[in-house]
Amino acid sequence: MPSNPRPQLRRRIRFFLHRWHRRLGLLVSFLLILLVITGVALNHTGQLELDNHYPQSRVLLWPYQSVLPDNIGYRGRYGLLYSANGMLMLDEEVIADCDRLTGAAETLDYVLVSCLSGWHLLTGDYQLIESFDPAFLSLADDARPAISEGQLVAGSPDHWQRLNTDALTLEEIMPHARIASYEVLPSVNQSISWQRVMQDMHSGRWFGRWGIWIVDAAAFAMLLLAFSGIWMWWSRPGNRR
Repeated sequence: MPSNPRPQLRRRIRFFLHRWHRRLGLLVSFLLILLVITGVALNHTGQLELDNHYPQSRVLLWPYQSVLPDNIGYRGRYGLLYSANGMLMLDEEVIADCDRLTGAAETLDYVLVSCLSGWHLLTGDYQLIESFDPAFLSLADDARPAISEGQLVAGSPDHWQRLNTDALTLEEIMPHARIASYEVLPSVNQSISWQRVMQDMHSGRWFGRWGIWIVDAAAFAMLLLAFSGIWMWWSRPGNRR
């Protein structure tokens, strides 16, 4: 009596799937661990404050080097003025809020500092007098502080105006101005949050142009693992009872 070929075929398929099930599982396990860790972290963004903290590791930030601006510092009479962790710093002393320092100018009596988050007027010994929005003075986004004839001015190379430090207003137009020289400091990340890094890792964008396709392939591989695992369990004699 000829034997039924179906059980033998089922055993061959089960053996083939079992062998590739292990190999495929090992291949995607590392990416699966990353997806789980980043997914859990993103689910608790608020508690972990991922959107308010910024990684500084060059390894983590390698995909964003082209969008991270240079960090600049202005060396004044009392030390190095720069921005770090969202604050305006004079050496190690915190002076005011500052997302990123964009310019500074000083006279004997005053120091004018521009940051992305706002401008600050300081005394000659770097004590905060006033913080204000540059839009309050109708300054353009690219406006910077400078010195003209020993006075503080603000504007751009083709339009400088003298700053009245008492009334905090812009007055007469100055024909020319001198912009302070700056030091390029090691870049400080103040724009790419942990939330952004976790999202890009989870989606695959962090790995470059092929990252999304790698994650898609891993997702498809995990789908195969699920179906092959169910089939191997279901095809084993006794498991369907």
